[in-house]
Amino acid sequence: MKFTFKPSPNYRNEQSTTDIMRILTIALLCVLVFSAAWYGMRFGGAYALRIVLMAVSAVAAALLSEGIYFKLTGSKNILHDISRSYGWVTGIIIVLITKIDVSYYAIFVATVIAVVFGKLVFGGFGQNIFNPAAFGEALIMNSFGSSVDANVTSEVLSGATPLTSMATQGWASGQSVISGVITDFGGVSSMLLGNYATVIGGSCALLLLILCAWLIYMKVIDARLSITYFVTVFIVSLITGFFHGSGIEFAVFNLLVGGVLFCGVFMITDPVTTPVSDAGKILFAVCAGCLTLIIRWKASLPDGALYSILLMNMFTPAIDKLCDGSQIKDIKKIVRNVAIISAVSVVITVLVGATLKNPSESAAANSHETAVVETVDIG
Repeated sequence: MKFTFKPSPNYRNEQSTTDIMRILTIALLCVLVFSAAWYGMRFGGAYALRIVLMAVSAVAAALLSEGIYFKLTGSKNILHDISRSYGWVTGIIIVLITKIDVSYYAIFVATVIAVVFGKLVFGGFGQNIFNPAAFGEALIMNSFGSSVDANVTSEVLSGATPLTSMATQGWASGQSVISGVITDFGGVSSMLLGNYATVIGGSCALLLLILCAWLIYMKVIDARLSITYFVTVFIVSLITGFFHGSGIEFAVFNLLVGGVLFCGVFMITDPVTTPVSDAGKILFAVCAGCLTLIIRWKASLPDGALYSILLMNMFTPAIDKLCDGSQIKDIKKIVRNVAIISAVSVVITVLVGATLKNPSESAAANSHETAVVETVDIG
């Protein structure tokens, strides 16, 4: 007798979507409260209040835009639809991945556009193809770069962040430089506690790791996505660091600073915009980790985590198709495809990292090329 196994909806999750989003909201509020408290103690109560008002502006923009949309589309119970659309989550995340100097106007408009064009036009919650918060933050970075509070910029963000400092020094500068940058910001312990100004919710690595463990325990986020993403960033950075004489400090630095931890906990784990299969989730996270490092090391952008998620959102349907089939009969083929693409992504990223040059080397090379050209012209 031959048995044929096919996947079927025979597993029931005890948690409702509302339960999951409530727990996620609590975690986001923990980050928001910590950030407001830190800025308040470091720079004064006005900055703590500013963070609260930014969050209020974003949440109000999300709820208002959803209310108008549901009204225009003929909803018979607008409040119920708003409560099941969870727009406040998008608003809070946008604030937490934004710098404190961004104007209220930019926050409000970007949130409206993110909710309407990043979610509602695709059919609402559960049908969007892009992460709405990442969509909104990309809009702020590209369209509202000059819409900032000058007083906040001069008082709080006048100094460099670990990422901008390292980019200025050169990612391939070696052990002494990476150690110096870490020391300038108070050492690894300071980076774990988030004792520096950067995006509002992205500095305290320890808090984000604790919340990651809690959300995994509560089965709110998928551990495969977060852990695979973190491990990819760490391992690829570790290998790249060896090429430039840095090693583990280079890997720790790339994991702790920037948006890696926040995006790995709250954004890459979005079940709507990521693959549905286990193998697809792993492939998605590996490729996102590789893209994060490539963009961080080679592009002019401040960080790669945000854009890597948006880019991978576009490939989610292709990944689902690649991993389609019986999870029992076709498992070898699926694993093989995922392993090959993951390995290629890692190798390409390592090769990109191995070819990194520090500013002094680039300047010397440019000077040499200029001298050669001048010699030829004179001759």
